[in-house]
Amino acid sequence: MDALLEQDALQAESDAVVDALGLNQSLAVVGEPVRVGSSALGLLVKRDIDITVVCQELGKSVHEAVANLGAELARHHRVERVLFRNDTGSWNTDATYPDGFYLGATYRSAAGDDWNLDIWFVDEPERQPDLDHVRSMPARLTPEIRAAILEIKKAYLGRPEHGKSVNGYEIYRAVLDDGVRTPEAFELNRVKDPLNADGRTTPTPS
Repeated sequence: MDALLEQDALQAESDAVVDALGLNQSLAVVGEPVRVGSSALGLLVKRDIDITVVCQELGKSVHEAVANLGAELARHHRVERVLFRNDTGSWNTDATYPDGFYLGATYRSAAGDDWNLDIWFVDEPERQPDLDHVRSMPARLTPEIRAAILEIKKAYLGRPEHGKSVNGYEIYRAVLDDGVRTPEAFELNRVKDPLNADGRTTPTPS
């Protein structure tokens, strides 16, 4: 199947997962939910959904609300597991990123496909890179650009460096800024101009 058609099929699945969990409604109680990452940019090659929720502040009430949301997700019959992480105050060990609360979940669709959800709650949105990407990138994503990004991302699926030394942002940067169009050219570009991973670590439930 064409990479763009595969992406569109995954996109429809991701929207169905968000709807099935009622995330737009439940997250709006805490702040402003914004779809970010591949499912917001039309660049999906695997079943991941990223959402950043912009909150007024990360006080006790938000902490409790996020914990309650996690419990609500855990009660859903299609959710296998939920992970909560407090990344505020002394728990936030990376000063380049804002404080935040995190929820991770694994959802199994009626078709038997597992989706990973990463949800961050922040009160300093200007410091959250994924929000900047979802604002600045869409206008640059022509069909040709999207196809190139999808081809490179698919080439790295299952490889040990995927999500570690190679992440989505590095691929986007290479295609958008360096004119890379193929996996082979991307590999050469990495050797010439290596880039550290961009983005806060989002733990996977285990």
